[in-house]
Amino acid sequence: MAEGPLSGIRVFDLTLAMVGPWASMQLGAMGADVIHIEQPDQRPGAFMVPPTINGTSIGYISWNMNKRGMTIDLKSPEGRANAYELLKTCDVFLMNMRPDVAARLGVDYETVAQINPRIVYCTVTGWGQTGPMRELPGADGQVQYFTGGSDANGAEGESGEIYRHSTQFDSTTGNYACMSILMALVGRKKTGKGQRIDISMLKATTAMQTPRIAEYLMSKQSPTRLGNKAQSTAPDRAFPTADRRELGVSATSEEEWQALCKAIGHLEFLEDPRFATNTDRVDHRDELYAALDPIFASMPLDYWVLELNKVGVPNGRAMRWDEIRHNDQVLENNYIGPVETKDWGKVWTSMGPWHFSNTPTRWFRTPAIGEHNDEILEEIEAHRAGQSSQPAGRGQ
Repeated sequence: MAEGPLSGIRVFDLTLAMVGPWASMQLGAMGADVIHIEQPDQRPGAFMVPPTINGTSIGYISWNMNKRGMTIDLKSPEGRANAYELLKTCDVFLMNMRPDVAARLGVDYETVAQINPRIVYCTVTGWGQTGPMRELPGADGQVQYFTGGSDANGAEGESGEIYRHSTQFDSTTGNYACMSILMALVGRKKTGKGQRIDISMLKATTAMQTPRIAEYLMSKQSPTRLGNKAQSTAPDRAFPTADRRELGVSATSEEEWQALCKAIGHLEFLEDPRFATNTDRVDHRDELYAALDPIFASMPLDYWVLELNKVGVPNGRAMRWDEIRHNDQVLENNYIGPVETKDWGKVWTSMGPWHFSNTPTRWFRTPAIGEHNDEILEEIEAHRAGQSSQPAGRGQ
């Protein structure tokens, strides 16, 4: 059986909460041997919030799949010795804690790079390695407020809102971390040298908001809150239908606008100067939606899906989570699936967003705290004895 694209890469995963675990979970799905490190006395998911399954946070279960679990007390001489021996066999070090924590635990970049010069060392912080906020903790909701993300979201005329699942900025930062590690591994293959990567939630989530920032720099006006309406195109929002369901419709080109008018049976809109171009439709957004709302409300959702699909107008029914889980398109493409766990029963989860034709990815359950201590310690002892078949920097 073919192995994943990162087969042969080993990751020392000293992460908590979501940002770091999310990044290393992706690496594990691509075939890396991710060893998730916890303190020996750590309560499972202690840094997470409810709800829980059998006393363990759902967040911990969801974000630590595709890994092996090990406990190491980095504050003890024996624990550090084991960590250093393990680091000699690793290709990647990943940590998301405040800047000074690594040095206190004896795993700062200078120490780790001396142990293993080929290692790709990635640290993720809330606010960066320098500056007056460097030592402050950073969490998703907090960063959403600080970076202006909440200022652009919410209903018209209402207060700003954060993403309610409270993981958008966490996962974005984790994706940037994963991407940067992959690029550094490619760079190591060319140069033979490892390097340090510093990522902050502040920088990553500012990059995510580049379109909104560009709008402000051009217009000197902050983006207005529009609820479910798009900022720069119209019609582009969700419409209530006759059966009290919602259908998202996005006519983002003149061809799609013309097709939409045909599908709804109102070709006279094409002659209305208020709706002549996208710029006109955005400027007269209120009048446009006042005209479209009763039309979509006159027929059920399935009728509109059929009619809009006939003429190629992008649309999407607003689905609940229980509908997505059983949706034929989602299931056929294995976007969501069940994973049997040791302590938490059957867990439904994303199965990864990519498909590799020659090096397939994998998805397996989250380990219990320290579940793989014995087998990893045996590997460490084998390495100490010079019997390891996988020397430091063995990966790509």
